[in-house]
Amino acid sequence: MNVADTRIQLEVEDWVRRNWLAARFSEPFSRERMKLVTGGVFDFDAVNQSGQTVACISTSGSRTAGGKAAVGKLLKIRSDLLFLSMAADVRVRLLVLTEADMLDTCRREKVNGRVPDGIEFLLAEIPMELRERLQAARRRASQEMTADAIEMLPDELVLGATQTASI
Repeated sequence: MNVADTRIQLEVEDWVRRNWLAARFSEPFSRERMKLVTGGVFDFDAVNQSGQTVACISTSGSRTAGGKAAVGKLLKIRSDLLFLSMAADVRVRLLVLTEADMLDTCRREKVNGRVPDGIEFLLAEIPMELRERLQAARRRASQEMTADAIEMLPDELVLGATQTASI
């Protein structure tokens, strides 16, 4: 089984933190572990120097390569929303998205009452070079998943499909 390469997602997240957020708020951001109101801690993707602004960053789109709803990605977003809502001693809570379709999905979730109050959604425009590499990585991951799914099928199904296709 192949494992999708997530380096570009981390690179995009880093670019958003170091460049986009820093420019938008005129101050540096870094990854930080912050206290939660429940007593635990969480590693936020971006925190400003005063610790008053925290953010989670997502490079995910709302659809799979096959066009279906990306349920797993939305569940990750919901997890991020939960931790943002639980951040202690914070004034600004941000969910920064790089994909407009996921922003639309999150806004619909908010309108439908499925997002905690006090969380702001932002769309970060990333450089075209990063966007192209991110899209290429998604295509590769989708192809790997398809190949892995075929590998898991019983030989009779795969061979039967091959024999049927050649008739």
